[in-house]
Amino acid sequence: MQHVKVVTALALLLIAVCGCEESAIERQSLTARTDGFVPNHPPTNDGGYAPNPGGQSLPSPTITKQTFIPTDSRYDHLKTLTWRIEWPEYPAGTDPNQIPTVFTLSNGALNSFDYLNGRPASTTYKTHFNLYHNAKLEMSRTLWSELTHSFGSGNQMEVVWFNQSYFYNPAKTLKEAATERPQLFESYYVDNSQEPPVYQQGDLFFFKLKNQNLYGAIRIVSMTPRIIEVYLAVPSTVTTAV
Repeated sequence: MQHVKVVTALALLLIAVCGCEESAIERQSLTARTDGFVPNHPPTNDGGYAPNPGGQSLPSPTITKQTFIPTDSRYDHLKTLTWRIEWPEYPAGTDPNQIPTVFTLSNGALNSFDYLNGRPASTTYKTHFNLYHNAKLEMSRTLWSELTHSFGSGNQMEVVWFNQSYFYNPAKTLKEAATERPQLFESYYVDNSQEPPVYQQGDLFFFKLKNQNLYGAIRIVSMTPRIIEVYLAVPSTVTTAV
């Protein structure tokens, strides 16, 4: 009987996976060497999800991480770090300052404004950009209204620039860059001085970390529920992102 239950559970899982929408970060049949997906652990007081200082406890987004190293030796001097973030659907009236939205590339942390504002300034300085709030991509350095410690931070915070791209098949484009040729993230990036972009489902953005000269991409997979994929190409020798 136990064997039957296990087989049934596996069958249901396969059906669920096969029914998912196309994702550039695929869970199966990748040719690149990977370290496997690592889902986020349940939230803790140090995790930045919940509880927020003095606020309500909210369900955590699911963060799936994977690292790709090209099998072709011509391109394996770079590897691609990827995160797929899936937010739950929050009830009407949820305080936006308590929703995890500010992403840190060095450790994959996703923090709310309230959480960061309740921590030392050094925690905010390590962050990189907003993902969820107002459906807008914006570097932490300019979130003066939302992040207490960003104002006057000067050179202590990374400069991140974004540009929108219009590939016919974003998922295929990102899969090739992530698994085969990570240098394409730099090739596809175009310098611009546009305002922080407001996004919608299907949008694809490439970004540059100015201070460290690193490149990546952000894909808006879905708006409801909100699902966003983040990519960053780094030298294969580094053990952390930035």
